Amino acid sequence: MKIYILEIHPLLQPASQPFPYPAHNHDYGVEQDFLIWIKKQNLLLTSDIEEADWLYLPVFWTRWYLNHNFAIDGNGMQQLIDLTSAAVGNKKNVFTICQYDGGPNVLHEHLLSFLAARTEDKQGIDIPILCKSHLLSPFHIEKKYTASFNGAYSTHTLREEMKSKLENIDGVYLGGYLPTRFYLRWLGFRSFNRVMRASFISICPRGTSMNSFRFFEAMQMGIAPCLLGDVDARPFKKYIPWDEISYYAEDVNSLEYIIRNIDKNAAIEKGKKAKQYFENEIYYQKWCKYVLMELEEMSTKPVQ
Repeated sequence: MKIYILEIHPLLQPASQPFPYPAHNHDYGVEQDFLIWIKKQNLLLTSDIEEADWLYLPVFWTRWYLNHNFAIDGNGMQQLIDLTSAAVGNKKNVFTICQYDGGPNVLHEHLLSFLAARTEDKQGIDIPILCKSHLLSPFHIEKKYTASFNGAYSTHTLREEMKSKLENIDGVYLGGYLPTRFYLRWLGFRSFNRVMRASFISICPRGTSMNSFRFFEAMQMGIAPCLLGDVDARPFKKYIPWDEISYYAEDVNSLEYIIRNIDKNAAIEKGKKAKQYFENEIYYQKWCKYVLMELEEMSTKPVQ
């Protein structure tokens, strides 16, 4: 398989964005990460577009949208459409990497999107939504919560239902909005890090998008994450044994069942394996190979 990197206007690769998210993150994400990675794959790349099996559109979608106030009231959208259309044209087998909630939000007939934060079913191919690793205390933290969550509840009705149904269950910790400063998360008595590491399961409910940074942050900390969402958006399910390293609940009743029937020893083992997978298969520069596996499989499918 050969990949050709499409030439794009510099405006589609902003050098920075006005703020990072989550708050402790660097101004860096999977969009920049994949471009850095693929440029190292000399045997994979071709300078001859006719030789290529796939064409890569290296737009920094997240930075572009943040720099254009989320394209509210169509701010900058015509520019985005025009510039991406100039790059894509009528070309086939074009793919892009997008972290921005909901995807690129431009319509190009042959554009395949790998999405870290899709908002609709059958929208694209799921990839991890990653951020800077948390600094962890070397001291052991005793488990005191069966399951925990820190965050907002207004971003999806499942979160509101979760709070209403689970907040009075023994062993479940449900916090509120997270501090915006990382040092407050760390130093606070009920900090994001400390509460998560004191839990057997980290509840990771979908919000605006079907996945969350929290899912992969839990993996980094060695805590078994449980994705709560109407769609199972755990990435690369054909290649990663998610049921061995995480949980999935399609609704709050399923989540309650997992919590009430948890095998705590099994949860600890899942957390340990989750950390190993995160470090070796999921984190920056590690996940990119799975994009190639997806593309390779699509290239070899018989014509219908």
